[in-house]
Amino acid sequence: MEPALPGLASSVPVMATQKIEDGIRTYLESLGVSQKPVVDREAVRSLKAEIKASSDPIAKLRLIAALEEEQAGRVPDLDEDKAVFVAEAKAWADAEGIPVSAFQALKVPDEVLVEAGFTLTAVAPKSSSSGRAPRIPIEDVRAAAKKLGSGWKLTDFAAALDRDAATARNYLNKLIAEGLIVDLGEDPKHDGRGRAPKVYGQK
Repeated sequence: MEPALPGLASSVPVMATQKIEDGIRTYLESLGVSQKPVVDREAVRSLKAEIKASSDPIAKLRLIAALEEEQAGRVPDLDEDKAVFVAEAKAWADAEGIPVSAFQALKVPDEVLVEAGFTLTAVAPKSSSSGRAPRIPIEDVRAAAKKLGSGWKLTDFAAALDRDAATARNYLNKLIAEGLIVDLGEDPKHDGRGRAPKVYGQK
């Protein structure tokens, strides 16, 4: 077996993660794309020029048929973008600490989120701040982290605090800044699709 090239092994996960992020980004951008047929004006001009230049009536028939098809336009096919999102978004979001509510805020359809494996949460009303969960005393946050020990993920910490992943990440960052908790790298036990989540532990 030939020796691996220096840096190749470490670059593969990065490349794979970038490809996943590009696929998710493409799907999110496609949500605002019009579903009306799109006309390729350059193709229409080209076909008109070919019809004008052709002297073969059979060739002209084929070109005219192709021209009419182009002028009718084509509806953008978003199925491939959606398939990437459904296959990869949940694992990617778990690794990044992004809650399902963030996708809901970007108008990702609920049925697509369910198909991707997310558990839906109700969107909190914006008219009142009284529905916010109370702030957790930092002593309780430290105690929760200490109880988890070492080798836990952001999702474990969020469950221990009974908060969403985004809120738990804010508390986690405070503990890391204090030097109480350290980033232990990617989960070595991860064998699923997508990027492995990070694990944390006491310093």
